[in-house]
Amino acid sequence: MNQDPKDPKKDPEDELKKLIEELESLTKKKRTSVSYAFLLHKNFAVHMIISLLLNLLMGVTTIGLSIGLQYPLVEIEIQGFLLAIVLLTLLENFVKILLFKYAFRLMIYSMGVLSWLVQVILLYSISLIIGEGFVFNAVWDLFIYALIFTIMRFIASVYIRRWIYQKDILFIGGKK
Repeated sequence: MNQDPKDPKKDPEDELKKLIEELESLTKKKRTSVSYAFLLHKNFAVHMIISLLLNLLMGVTTIGLSIGLQYPLVEIEIQGFLLAIVLLTLLENFVKILLFKYAFRLMIYSMGVLSWLVQVILLYSISLIIGEGFVFNAVWDLFIYALIFTIMRFIASVYIRRWIYQKDILFIGGKK
């Protein structure tokens, strides 16, 4: 049974194109799942800006809640706070990228505890680096601040991801 290479039913180029399309669709699904898990936007620069704004908003909200409850967790000055949030955003994204690359299973199995511990370590390191302007009143205040900050940011980021990834919005690359 010799097959003619020109047989339209068995064109090798068509089969190859189909295989390439299938492979591309599989890799897009994998990228999308990582995007849903970590990124706030498909474009990393936009992700960093959204992440910075979200961290700034959640940092201010956490400090405001603690002051409202008359239990200030951190002594801040405006410049120290802004520098701390910028450093937190940069360092946290860098560390999370490394963790997703080299310790993905550990991240999944820890169910967020590892992310919270990274947050505590980064906040403590940043408070040591900055010194005046962003100082926690006690060790427990650091843990409480990190816990409240992380929970509120998680809730807000879930809503941001839903809004960005589920709507067809023109400036995000939708189909409108």
